[in-house]
Amino acid sequence: MQINLKLGDILKLVGDGQSQIDHSFFIEKISSFENAGQNDLAFFLDRGDNSVFDALALDVIKKSNAGLIISSRPIIDGKNYILVKDPLLAFQKITDYIQNKKNVTGVHKLSTIAVTAKLEDDVIVSSGAVIENEVFIGENSFIGANSYIGKKVFIGANVKIYPGAIILDHCVIGNNCIIHSGAVIGCDGFGYEVGKTGLRKIPQVGIVRIGNDVEIGANACIDRASFDETFIGDNVKIDNMVHIAHNVKIGNCCVILAQTVIGGTAQIGFGCQIGGQVAIKDHVKIGNGAKIVSKSAVMKDIEDGQTVAGLPAVPFSQWKRLTVATMRLPEILDLSKKVKVLLNKQNEKKSFWAKLFKF
Repeated sequence: MQINLKLGDILKLVGDGQSQIDHSFFIEKISSFENAGQNDLAFFLDRGDNSVFDALALDVIKKSNAGLIISSRPIIDGKNYILVKDPLLAFQKITDYIQNKKNVTGVHKLSTIAVTAKLEDDVIVSSGAVIENEVFIGENSFIGANSYIGKKVFIGANVKIYPGAIILDHCVIGNNCIIHSGAVIGCDGFGYEVGKTGLRKIPQVGIVRIGNDVEIGANACIDRASFDETFIGDNVKIDNMVHIAHNVKIGNCCVILAQTVIGGTAQIGFGCQIGGQVAIKDHVKIGNGAKIVSKSAVMKDIEDGQTVAGLPAVPFSQWKRLTVATMRLPEILDLSKKVKVLLNKQNEKKSFWAKLFKF
């Protein structure tokens, strides 16, 4: 990312940064350790849980040509640092500043905004966006090009909606949310009555309610409820191409990876981790802090704190035993064939002596 800022400007942006080098030092761009040059800035991000950079990663940092490193502590002697309490927060402040500089302020003349829509201060609406009647959009929000905001939608402050996203009628989006391109919020739930003449559609008259600090990936689909609301709690992170069916309830601080499908009326507890390509049956209840390994099929309720895996999903320890047993099946089958041959030979011997002694 090109930033073209002096060190002094960077220190003002991050707020709590300290550096021993000249504040007039010019920084061209943010780069990785491997590709950074003498005028580039690199970030040392400790991912938590007492994680540390291994020897290989430290060697990469040692060999890096980065002119400056943002970190919470010195890593390698002889490098120039900006020391901050929270490197990730500093990274976010810098990128937000650069991206806001690039944005065109105000409402683009090629957007369509209904007269009854209300936009708070510093809302940016890009070319081709459509905002329908009685929409509310909070301050400092961004509506990307060719996105669509349906009737009576409520969007909080500091929300970023990327180009081509769709938010349909009556849905509610909290503060500080990010909705990526191609996401559809509030499409009809898959509800039908089965009769002698075929399937008859059940009207889906509920809404989708999304909490604060939620991120929804590209091409994710979240269905509106049949009658009440599909609910996504605060600080939930949803990856690309996830499908969440009608009336699902997801607790705060959950993480859901790509291509996962959650059936209607399922309930997901607080702080759950759901891997990629997981299928969760409708009406299932997932307990707080549960973990579901990728490619699992959850067919029944999961207890608080439980880790499950497999198809169908079973407790992780049981899944490991099943996996080991499955991997040994060829060996077991070969052994079974050898035992069968041996038994046949024994039967043939017995048959010979039985004839000889007539018993």
